[in-house]
Amino acid sequence: MAPKTVVVVGATGLQGGSVVEEFLEYPNEYPVRGLTRDVSKPAALALSVKGVNVQAADLDSGHEALENVFAGADIVLALTDFWPSRSKVVEVAQGKALADAAARIPTLEHFWKSKTDVTEYIKTQKPELWKKTTTILFPNYFEYCLTDPKRCLPRQISGTLVREFTLSPYTILPNVAIADTGKLVRAVVEDKATYFEKTIAFWAQGLSEGGKLAKLGSEFGLPFEYKKSTPEQFQKGLEVAGLTPEISLDFAEQLLMFEYFGNVYASHDFVHAREIPNLSLKSWDDFVREHKEELMAKMESGDGRSRW
Repeated sequence: MAPKTVVVVGATGLQGGSVVEEFLEYPNEYPVRGLTRDVSKPAALALSVKGVNVQAADLDSGHEALENVFAGADIVLALTDFWPSRSKVVEVAQGKALADAAARIPTLEHFWKSKTDVTEYIKTQKPELWKKTTTILFPNYFEYCLTDPKRCLPRQISGTLVREFTLSPYTILPNVAIADTGKLVRAVVEDKATYFEKTIAFWAQGLSEGGKLAKLGSEFGLPFEYKKSTPEQFQKGLEVAGLTPEISLDFAEQLLMFEYFGNVYASHDFVHAREIPNLSLKSWDDFVREHKEELMAKMESGDGRSRW
């Protein structure tokens, strides 16, 4: 097989970084081009040392600039990220620019995206691109416990783990280790035609926040307490963290959807990552054991730097 160039948008992030690391295991089959906003930052320089062709890319620079960095690509992983701009309008515009650029690449065999709001645009405006597109639907990440412990982990208070959240302790949410993204992409690329025009629900386990808390209590030998906050309290907390009232309300409503309608990621409309052949995904138990010391430190402090 001739080498297939994999272009990864956001190569220094959690999602993109996982894909880069996975394909670096196969340098003769899949040379990797990693795109990042700042090629001088330590994470980008570290990728260069590993053999990644690191190039600068600004998702707000328009499709022509993106087309230049996509040139010669066989596979493009074009996942967008809401958090840098904290604007859905900006993220959708970026998703459309990425699609516009990818549609102009004659060598392209497989296009990956994450923003469902861009689906209809590609279907109607870029039908040839749609024929070779796979969408990933991302859920709650285990790694949020490390990157955002104040909102995603219980606090240790007087020897008790206390978790406050807006859902019932029994409401099931889809969860996955974002570090497994690379394994998912690699597995699908090996059988890409099966997944064209499909949405993959990337979740390993359906877990409640109460169940995750119970596992932490068991692992660390500590009593635990779950406190249910109101949606209004949850929304206010997001606003205090800097989100607009509109976006905070949207996030609260997305969570409540799981309480009212169950695990919507389990829909038969999706391909389920955990059912893809030869793909093994990390469980919450695995994650807790792997990061036990760091999780304890963050539950005690509620803060602190993470290697993530």
